Amino acid sequence: MTAGLPGTGIGGMFYLVSAFATPLWQAYLRVRGRRSHGWGLVAAQTAIAGVILAAVWATGWLLGVALRASQHFIPTATTLPPGNLLPALALLFSVGTLAAVLLGVELLRLCVRRRADREIPIDRHQSRRAVAAGERPGRVLLLVFGAVVAAHARPAAAQGTLATGPLGRADSAFAAGDARAAEREYAAVLATDPWNSHATYRLAQLHRHDPRLALRLFRRYVALEPSDPWGYMAVADMLARAGRYGEALRWYHDALRLAPGERDAVVGRARTLVRARRTGAAIAAYTGWLRAHPTDAEVRRELAAARVAAAPAITPLVGGSRDSDGNTTLRLGGTAELAAPGPTRLGVRVTREQVRDGVTAIGLDELTLRATARPEGALQIDAEGGATRVDAVGGAGATLTPTGQVRVRWREPMGGPAVDVRARRNVIDASPLLVTNRVVRTEIGAIVELPLASRLKLRGIGRTAALSSSFDLNHRTTLAGVVAVAVTPSVELSGQMHEIRYSRPSSAGYFAPRLIQMAQVGSYIELETARSVVLAFDLGVGVQRVAQQGAAIGPWRSALRLYSLIAVPLAPGRELRFELDSDDSGVAAESATTAQWRYVAMQLSLRLALP
Repeated sequence: MTAGLPGTGIGGMFYLVSAFATPLWQAYLRVRGRRSHGWGLVAAQTAIAGVILAAVWATGWLLGVALRASQHFIPTATTLPPGNLLPALALLFSVGTLAAVLLGVELLRLCVRRRADREIPIDRHQSRRAVAAGERPGRVLLLVFGAVVAAHARPAAAQGTLATGPLGRADSAFAAGDARAAEREYAAVLATDPWNSHATYRLAQLHRHDPRLALRLFRRYVALEPSDPWGYMAVADMLARAGRYGEALRWYHDALRLAPGERDAVVGRARTLVRARRTGAAIAAYTGWLRAHPTDAEVRRELAAARVAAAPAITPLVGGSRDSDGNTTLRLGGTAELAAPGPTRLGVRVTREQVRDGVTAIGLDELTLRATARPEGALQIDAEGGATRVDAVGGAGATLTPTGQVRVRWREPMGGPAVDVRARRNVIDASPLLVTNRVVRTEIGAIVELPLASRLKLRGIGRTAALSSSFDLNHRTTLAGVVAVAVTPSVELSGQMHEIRYSRPSSAGYFAPRLIQMAQVGSYIELETARSVVLAFDLGVGVQRVAQQGAAIGPWRSALRLYSLIAVPLAPGRELRFELDSDDSGVAAESATTAQWRYVAMQLSLRLALP
C-alpha cells in the first residue's frame, strides 16, 4: 500500500465509490441551483481514484497471468477457467463486502436512534449545550447499490478533508478559545455540507455579537434538529436578549414541550419573565421548580431577587446644587413604590426644596404620581403627573403649578433604530429670581438613533420649549447631531454639534441669546464590577460660541460637561445611588444667567425594598 492512499479493503472501496460519485453530486448541486465548490479538487480526487482502480485491476490481471504461467511448472489440483477473471473477482468481492456493511449499517439505523453528543460552553447567564450531529436525521438509503452510493457519497474531498478535517480543527479551535479560527473552519464545513447541524450551532454561538445572524443560524439549527430542545432554548435566549420577550417565551414553551423537566428551559423561561417585568409569573415558575428541587441554591437566590423586585419600596433622597452666581438649592424627600407583580409599577414622589442666593430664600413643595410600564420588551413608558407649590414671597401669595412628564422609549429589538420622545412641564428652580418670576418650561423633544454599521450610530436630537414667566413668553429650539462609535460594549465615543436659538431676550432671570453653537467630543462609559457595582460616566469636552440678540456671533470658548452615576448594592433590595451633574458650557440650561455661567448638582438616594 502506498502511504496516503487507500488500499483495497472496505474503507478503500468506500473511498473509490465516493470519489467516482463526486462528479454526480456536484452536477446535482448545480442542477438544483445550489452553490458548488471544489471542482478542481473533485477532479483531482476522481483522477486518483481512477489510478487506484486501474492499479487494482492490473494487480489482479498480473496475478492471473502468473497463475497460468505457473501451471507449466507446478501442477494444480484444480483447473483454471478460461480467461483472466481475477481482476473482476477481486473487485466484485470488495464491492460486495462494502455493500453488505452499508446494508447492515442502514438496518441498524432503523432500529437504533443516535443520540446527539452535547457540550456545555460557558455563558454569563446560563449553560448551553450543543448537539454534535453531522448528518440530517431520518435519511434512509435504498438497498440498491447505486442508490446507496448516491445517497452516501458526499464529495471525496468533503469526506476526507472538509468534513473531518475542518470539523475537527474547528472543534479544537473552539475548545481552545480561538474564535476566529473556529469560525473559519465551521464556515468551511457548512460551505460543503449545509445540513451539518453541529457546525451550524457552533457558528451561531460564535456570532452572538451579531444578533441577527446568530438568531438566523439558531433557527436553521432547529429546522435541522427539530427534536432537540436545546435549539429552541438557544433561539429563546437570543430573543430575550433582544427584548422580544413574547417570542422568547413561546420558544421556551416549545422547549418545555420536548423536555418538560429540563432545568435550563424552566429557569430560562423564569429569567425571561423577570426581564419582561412579569415578576408574578416568574415567582410562580421559580417556586414550582424549587418545590421539586429544594436544594437548587442558584434558583433560590434568583427567586429572592424576583420577590425583591416585585416588593414595595421606599427611596429617601437628599440633593442640592450650586452655581457660579452663588445660588444654592437643597432638596429633601423621597419616593414610595407599590408592589408590582406585572409590567407596570406605580409610585409617588414628595420633595421639599429650599432655594437661596445669600439674600433671599424661597421654598417649593412637589407632589407627583408616577407610573412605569413596559408592555413589550422594546417599548417602555414613564409617566409622572402632579403639582409644584411655590411659597408666598414678598407681596405675592403661594401658587400651585401643574407639572409632569411623559417619556416613551422604543428600540428595535435586534439593535436597529431607536426613538426617545419626551414631553414635560416643570418650574425652573435654579435661583430665587427664577422662582419668584414663576418661570415655567413646557417642552417636547425627541431623539432618533439610526445604526449605520455594526458599531456606528447616528443620532438626531430636536427639542422645542416655551418659557413662560410673569413678564414674557419666550421660545427655545434645540437641534443637534451626534455620531457615536461603540468602541466596546461598555465604552462609546461620539462627536456632537448643537445649535440653540431663543426667539427673543428675556428679563425673567435667564440668559436668552439669539444663537448658541457648540461642538463637543463625548465619551460614555458604563462599567459593572464583580460585586454588581455600576459606574457610569458621560463626559463632553469642546468649544462654543454665542450671538447676543441683534449682535454678531462671538469667539469660541471652552465648554465642558460631566454626569456620573455610582450605584452600590448593599444587600438584597438595598441600593445606594450617587449622582453628580456638572456643566461649564454656560448655556446648557434655561437657568443660565450669563455665557460664563457654571453649576454643579449632586443627589444621594437609598432604595429600600420592604418585606
